[in-house]
Amino acid sequence: MTPSSHQKATPGSRSAGAQPLGSGNALSQLQPSQVRTLRDGFQILDRDCDGVVNRDDVADMLSQLGLPNSASEVSQFFPPSKPQTIALAAFLNTLAETLSQLSPGPELLSAFSAFDDDDSGQVDWAELRDALLNTAPEPGERSLTASEVDRVVNGFTGRRAFNRSIHAQLGAKKGDVFKYTDFVTSVVGSNGSADGRSDECV
Repeated sequence: MTPSSHQKATPGSRSAGAQPLGSGNALSQLQPSQVRTLRDGFQILDRDCDGVVNRDDVADMLSQLGLPNSASEVSQFFPPSKPQTIALAAFLNTLAETLSQLSPGPELLSAFSAFDDDDSGQVDWAELRDALLNTAPEPGERSLTASEVDRVVNGFTGRRAFNRSIHAQLGAKKGDVFKYTDFVTSVVGSNGSADGRSDECV
């Protein structure tokens, strides 16, 4: 079953009329909740609260997540030609530039929901993965590799969580699912007003 047969949009791609945000003001384009999430992430990485994240901080975090944390793996984040530490401002600006190029949250949810047969916030991972790998990229963009796709969704796939509808359970596909609502909330942020800032480095 191919994505074209469903006429489904590939999640994460912008519509033809959408223009990417400029990198110079990327941080100002983010929602306050997104900025808080990024700040919280930095504080988690900054184990000793010294205001910078270094190779040891990243290696420790990768280890806690059960991911490879060898010197070669960490070097991907700290190339020899680049600074070996990163401060909060640089951390925010770097990730803001990436996030500003993402489709808006509602657009992402709408694209993912095209694969959601039972409106459960979960989609068949094998089907979505096939769509991401085999849908032709937009002009000027390149196709994603299998390793890139798997890395992006790491932590958001798993067994299906069934709802109370017996009909939905009987018709559900077997295999892992991608929990797209959790993913979108994680990368785009929620619109809630609650202040989620960490108090670890006060």
